[in-house]
Amino acid sequence: MDITQVFIIISLSAISIAICLCTYYLITLIKELIKVTAEVTNILDDAHEITGSIAKPVASFSEFVMGFKNGFQLFNNFFDKKEK
Repeated sequence: MDITQVFIIISLSAISIAICLCTYYLITLIKELIKVTAEVTNILDDAHEITGSIAKPVASFSEFVMGFKNGFQLFNNFFDKKEK
């Protein structure tokens, strides 16, 4: 065999091994990304539940305060009309 053929065979073998290693690394990376995405989705779902459980009491308290304010304004309107 000629030295050129040996060099080409060694080069192609090295390139093939490098491509196989890169493919394995990419597959492993994609699997890890899928796991991380699933974990982030779970965390975001939990955060959504927590913010929902906090938002409900705050909204009901806000409605209570607005109802109290409107009732107080109505009460003041009745007294203002009697004074005039």
